[in-house]
Amino acid sequence: MNFSNEYNVEQKEFAKEVRTWLEKNVPKDLVKPRSIFKVSREQWEMRRDLCRKLGQKGWLYPMYPSEYGGGGLGGDKSAVLNNEMAEIGLSLPPLYDSGKLAAPTLLACATDEQKRRLLPPMLKGEAVTWQLFTEPEAGTDEANQQTNALRSVKEKDYFIVNGSKIFVGGLYAPPDQFLLLTRSSLEAPRHQNLAMFLAPANLPGVQIYPLDLFPDGTLGQVCYQSSDSAPGVKHSVFFEDVKIHESYLIGGDYDGWKVTTATLTVEHGDKDTDRAGTGAAFIPRNHLVEKFLEQCKNNPGIKSRLLQNPQLQTDMVEAYIAGQIERLFYMRNAALPRAGKRAAYAGPQTALFTKMLGLNMSAYLTRVLGPQALTSDDEWGLEGGLFEVCERSGLCIAPGGTPEALKIVISRALRIGR
Repeated sequence: MNFSNEYNVEQKEFAKEVRTWLEKNVPKDLVKPRSIFKVSREQWEMRRDLCRKLGQKGWLYPMYPSEYGGGGLGGDKSAVLNNEMAEIGLSLPPLYDSGKLAAPTLLACATDEQKRRLLPPMLKGEAVTWQLFTEPEAGTDEANQQTNALRSVKEKDYFIVNGSKIFVGGLYAPPDQFLLLTRSSLEAPRHQNLAMFLAPANLPGVQIYPLDLFPDGTLGQVCYQSSDSAPGVKHSVFFEDVKIHESYLIGGDYDGWKVTTATLTVEHGDKDTDRAGTGAAFIPRNHLVEKFLEQCKNNPGIKSRLLQNPQLQTDMVEAYIAGQIERLFYMRNAALPRAGKRAAYAGPQTALFTKMLGLNMSAYLTRVLGPQALTSDDEWGLEGGLFEVCERSGLCIAPGGTPEALKIVISRALRIGR
């Protein structure tokens, strides 16, 4: 098997075009801090403007159909775009946006009219989306929704929404729209009583409150080429007699679970290129592991600690091995759709490994690097605060599916019992 990740001739030519465009269009004063907490509103607006420019070019969602505003590109060119963005410390999209989940959901479940109306704003960077699934009593158990969306008796083409969502969104509120999961019947059986909407976020009766968190995001959101996808801040969203027109309903009144399944399939890492245009064409570099090994090799104080303690040497080797295993998982995932194959367990398996790597890396960093891994102080901290951010975010393992939920997804994909 060829494990190289080098460009072919066509990719090299496209890479030149991408670099030239990025040089002209990425603001020179755009900051790229490891901690998303350090991105000001002004800087975030710069990123939104960059999203719009990428969207007009078709590069914000490069593998989506061009008829809806995507780039219509194949996996090879999409990989180039992601790689070249990574080289300058950015990702696609260059800010937190659940459109990455909503767009494949629309492709799979929306009507043709809804696709033409709702997809272009997302794919062109004109609409930021938040995913509103989680409730105090409906986290991993997404079918246990308590937020009601009941058809109005007087205005039958409207739903009246009441309830709340928690741990949703990111910087900065408000978004443009919600991917909103609700309960549409008080009598129908479980899984047959749900409705999904892609609704405007500025409707009367919607209230959004910040919910500050300890971590910036998950390890996967902060330790790769950038921290763009890390939410930083989460929110609680309350609905009080909010009227949503049925034109925003994805699927039928009681098709919410089918639509939810389509969304969670993508969120849990099972990306089918042919179906959703989101195949894993990109193989990210784990900057956390890379920078950790650089410190082990080049920092005199840490080298001395390693030479004096064989157990710390074991930690260093384990971190290296884990980083290589993760890289090979991503390479496997990228190769499958290119070969016309699909393994439904592959994405969730990689997601599960990364979550557990976060917990392990938190321990490795603390033992090998010592107290310097726990501070973002300019004088005493290491690697621009990367280690301190990852110490916090490595403990954040619930978003995108808890380890237990991912194990269930994997077992079902393999057709084995729980």
